[in-house]
Amino acid sequence: MELKKIEYNQDARESIIQINEYISKNSIYYANKTIKEIINRIGNLSMFPYMGRKIPEYNNANLREIIYKSYRILYKVNSNVYILKIFHHSRDILNSINISNYQK
Repeated sequence: MELKKIEYNQDARESIIQINEYISKNSIYYANKTIKEIINRIGNLSMFPYMGRKIPEYNNANLREIIYKSYRILYKVNSNVYILKIFHHSRDILNSINISNYQK
């Protein structure tokens, strides 16, 4: 089995920073734990890129998501796995990311 390379786009990198900053306001321990778990979940995608479900809002088999607690981790699968955005489930996906940039 060939491992896929995982790449984070700028939105995804900024998402991790924002999540860490937000949770750190109450607990540095839980901020670190949350980020570590999100990154661990993402790491599984190198072996199992299609383990996440198709994003319900879009009809594209290569646009997928995995869930960690209250966070949706959006990614695209092709020759690599591209992490697109990570956000709290209460946010509106249609306003959180311009998915049309990634549907090609």
